[in-house]
Amino acid sequence: IMYRVQDTVINKKLSDFQFFFFQAEDGIRDAQESRGLGDVYKRQGYDTTHGFQLYNSDPSGNYAGWKATAIGTNSIAANSFLKDEYQEDINLDQGLDLVVKSLSKTLDTSSPSADKIELLVLQLDENKQVKARFLNEKEITELLKRNNILKEKVAE
Repeated sequence: IMYRVQDTVINKKLSDFQFFFFQAEDGIRDAQESRGLGDVYKRQGYDTTHGFQLYNSDPSGNYAGWKATAIGTNSIAANSFLKDEYQEDINLDQGLDLVVKSLSKTLDTSSPSADKIELLVLQLDENKQVKARFLNEKEITELLKRNNILKEKVAE
């Protein structure tokens, strides 16, 4: 049996679990076991109320849904860029362009390349089922070229 549950409900339950597990001091869990739940998590999903969303959760049990957000190193710069550039009515190609432009401004490398980037795309199929797929290296390379981020190597 498969049940349809809104992403907000799932994220609330996962955040509650993360909070409980991280805060537990019952002697059963040691720091080693709970370390993974002491991190900020990013989850993605789709529900009929909010559409596609990115969810952040932290060890305190707080979670929030976003249309465009970043976590990790240089996330302040990435979120500032996304706040300025994100538009509600963008299509998939425009969204991918926005992602690689944000990454190019915030990655700790002067030469972003497909082998340093992993992109997952969520889409609804013809039956309104959510499907996820990773872009392959060729697709990411083309995306970087299209946005003038990956420069062609000149033979010496």
